[in-house]
Amino acid sequence: MKNIVLKIAVVFTVLFLASCDDGIDPITQVNSGPDLEDPTAQIVSPNGNVLIPFTDTEINLDIEVLVEDDIEISNVTVILDGNTIRTFDSFLDYRIFMDSFQYENLQLGSHTIVVEATDMSGKTASDSLTFNLDNSYLPSVEGETFYMPFFEGLYTELISESDPIEVGTPNIVSGGYSGSTYEGTTDSYLTFPIDGLFGEDAFSATFWYKVNSTPDRAGILVVGNDTPENRNQGFRLFREGNETEQTIKANIGVGAAESWNDGGMIDVTAGEWVHVALTVSATESKIYLNGNLQNTTVLDSSIDWTDCTDITIGAGGETFSYWGHLSDLSLIDELKLYNKALSQVEISSMQPQEE
Repeated sequence: MKNIVLKIAVVFTVLFLASCDDGIDPITQVNSGPDLEDPTAQIVSPNGNVLIPFTDTEINLDIEVLVEDDIEISNVTVILDGNTIRTFDSFLDYRIFMDSFQYENLQLGSHTIVVEATDMSGKTASDSLTFNLDNSYLPSVEGETFYMPFFEGLYTELISESDPIEVGTPNIVSGGYSGSTYEGTTDSYLTFPIDGLFGEDAFSATFWYKVNSTPDRAGILVVGNDTPENRNQGFRLFREGNETEQTIKANIGVGAAESWNDGGMIDVTAGEWVHVALTVSATESKIYLNGNLQNTTVLDSSIDWTDCTDITIGAGGETFSYWGHLSDLSLIDELKLYNKALSQVEISSMQPQEE
């Protein structure tokens, strides 16, 4: 009886296997033919210069290569700055090979990457790319001409990659809105040339600000001409108030006259960082705090830059130190200037987003 059952099982197994192969062509070896074509080699990534955040000095670089051959690839080699960093000699697909990997801790500077390929008949191909790894700052908003982040104890302006003149003993301390920050000190400020910073009849300034109400008033950003107490040229952004409230105000010189913007109030007792924005167009000036419009003033005519050469940062400076607008002992961070009047949408985009 057991033999009968076994024979039946064998018959069913044979029938099952036959049915599985029904309609499927058997695998047959096909002659690959003569090797006529050279292989091709391509660096897919990187495909040009690589820009990283200005705060970084190295990167884990993503590298991707593609090699193809008409018959069979023999080996692939990837070389960076003259050193072999990857070699491949085993391939799932003999004719097409694509691979991506990371090269860790690549430093700033110029680099050359080469991919070399050889097929089974000894024919070769290569591709190379020379690129720069750079951490230069790129403006985040159209029209941005100036960015001073007070990064790592430096006053360097990142777009021009130049430094201001330091008057007195200004200071950079930790605990800023973003990393380190400018801290004003008595009889101290920075000056910087304004060439190329502002539009002919429009500009903006933005920064993060933690006010120190002592002294009770101070200059913050000032551009004046070479005549002290002449407010018909340039502009003056300043604060006035007391130990509990400080008001950010602006004065704009329009040639034959001046225009005052009474701005908005900061609660000193809150001890918080406040985003300050001043925009000036051909027809009006506006002051924003934390993205909210505080006050608008209509201008009789556009701003006049006659004989204005420098901006003073952190004080009234040479042209607006009267009326007590001396050095500001407050904290100033992420200072930016623009050659246009920013829109409220652009200013709102600079505010921290709720998660």
